[in-house]
Formats: sequence, C-alpha cells, structure tokens
Amino acid sequence: MEKKFLREQYLEIRKNCKLNIEKIHSQLFSSNDFINAKTVFIYVSFGNEISTYEIIEKGFKLNKKVAVPKCIDNNLEFYYIDSFSDLKLGSYNILEPITRIQANDFENSICITPGIVFDKKGYRVGYGKGYYDRFFKEYTGIKIGLCCKECLIDDVFHDEFDVAVDYVITD
Repeated sequence: MEKKFLREQYLEIRKNCKLNIEKIHSQLFSSNDFINAKTVFIYVSFGNEISTYEIIEKGFKLNKKVAVPKCIDNNLEFYYIDSFSDLKLGSYNILEPITRIQANDFENSICITPGIVFDKKGYRVGYGKGYYDRFFKEYTGIKIGLCCKECLIDDVFHDEFDVAVDYVITD
C-alpha cells in the first residue's frame, strides 16, 4: 500500500475518530520515560493532530526543559521555550519558537512525535517531507508516537529512510 494512500485515508479517519485525549495524557504522564525526562522535545499540534498543549503545559509545571521544532533549510531544529508566548505562526501555519537557544542535548530526553498513522513496530506516516526521519538520524533519546487507536495499524510499509519511534501511545 502506498504511503500517499495511507496518508489520505488516515487523515480522514483521524478527523472522525472519537479520541479520549485524557487517556493518552494519563498514559504518557505516568510513564517512567516522561517522569524521568529532563527535556521534552515536542511538536506544537495543529488541526486535528493529537493535542500537545496540555503536555507542553505539564512540562512547564514540572520544570522540564521544553523544546519545539522549527523548519530550517529542510531540517527540523528544536529550540527551548519557557511559555506559549515564545511561539509565533511559522512554516506551514504551525506555531514555531521565536527563541534562539537551540536544543541539542538529548540526554534524559523524550521526543513526542507527530504522525498520521503508526504501525505496531513504531513506523509512521507523517506529512511526507521526512523532517522527523532526518532529525532521528541524530536524536538519541526516546521517541514516542501519539495517535488514536483507529490510526494504529499492522504495517505502514516503511522504507530504508524511515526511523521508528520506540513506542506508540493510543487511547
């Protein structure tokens, strides 16, 4: 099955799933990986993606370092933020950091990873630009995917450029 087809099909499924966001947040917040992480690398959700605003807020409350991505020269670079006021609308109409302190210390970190559909081995189909796969070539922390249960399937037919997350949390 072609990724383009999976992307189109599961964008529609994701739009219509009855998500239990509290269940996803509860599983994440009680995980040892989240509890022990000093830094949370995390996307700023938009549209009908799994909301990350509560996760970012929890990171602030627990005095964790929070780093969000910015698209620069076809790559993702993460920058630390201290509040939501450190964000402005950027590439692809996604909120991006306006701060200049780059986050590249991956020790004791997790990366909350977006995806349209994930498979049970941790591979994902995103929006097709490969930003996270390229970032994951250097990232050494724990990679966590979030999705509704309807968007977790047996196989997304990954290729040699794809990098799997360590595990996926669903509702």
